Amino acid sequence: MTPIALFILMLSACNGCAPHLGTNNNHSRTDTSPPPDSGDTAETADTSARLPPRCNSLEVEPNDSLDLSQPVTMEEWWCGVFVGTGALGDPEFMNFTTDQPGWLSVAVEASARGSSADAQFLLYDEEGQSVFVYGGLATSDPRIVIPTDTVGQYGVVIAESGYLTGDDYTWALMASQVKAPVQWTFEEAEDNDTTELANPFELGGTVFAKMGTVGDRDWFHVSVPDGLQAVTFTVEAFGSGSPVDIKLHIYEAGVSKKTCYHGVVDYDLDPDCELKVTTSHEYDVLVEDEYDTGSSFNWYTMTIDGVVE
Repeated sequence: MTPIALFILMLSACNGCAPHLGTNNNHSRTDTSPPPDSGDTAETADTSARLPPRCNSLEVEPNDSLDLSQPVTMEEWWCGVFVGTGALGDPEFMNFTTDQPGWLSVAVEASARGSSADAQFLLYDEEGQSVFVYGGLATSDPRIVIPTDTVGQYGVVIAESGYLTGDDYTWALMASQVKAPVQWTFEEAEDNDTTELANPFELGGTVFAKMGTVGDRDWFHVSVPDGLQAVTFTVEAFGSGSPVDIKLHIYEAGVSKKTCYHGVVDYDLDPDCELKVTTSHEYDVLVEDEYDTGSSFNWYTMTIDGVVE
């Protein structure tokens, strides 16, 4: 797959289109030594360019193709600028390697640092998993937090969404290993794509699950005891760094009772809703991704709890 095709797929939020990672490791890191003492003479003073605030290293151009993908060090901020006059602006190809399983954060900052850029990025791994990441909750700067079961190399293609370039179109990238942003009491058991295969769900529990394939459907069944006024359904996903936009369908005795798209405010993509308990105490919950994407990156948790009278 050519770099241009990759970039077009990135902007169209393509999943499952990751190429092989670049292997060019010849880029050297920018000198980050401290500034000279005030006593240095003009002949001996360090006159090299200073790093922008909160930056450990600078990108090295050209890095606008897979063959020129620039390796970056994790746990450090790498900074650059969208420059050039290409039809697709100045896509930035970077890569990094994880050394242990756990949770991975990849963040790109632009607007938060005063940049004019509306940055977006494509993240992909060696196993062909990929995801397009755009602005987060109440911010235009993209960030993703995902579970990583194995170590390996990841690629990132950073782009300006409008193909714009210039000295004020700066960006900063950091990949880091982090703690899990959520907690849960049990994990989803596949295959649960039908009501007959629905996972049993105990009231008060929290499930950790993934939209592992395109068009994945997750079903859960919960029994509600007497004495409850309502049942609440709370999802944690996009707001905690997952790329999914979850939608819930709640059924009572096979009849659709409620569909939940968002939280308390409309721009919160994680559903948080309540259903009044009536005659039946058996509920089935269908969990879907609004855009039918799927990968090991696409995780969510759901808590189902009761409201006492």
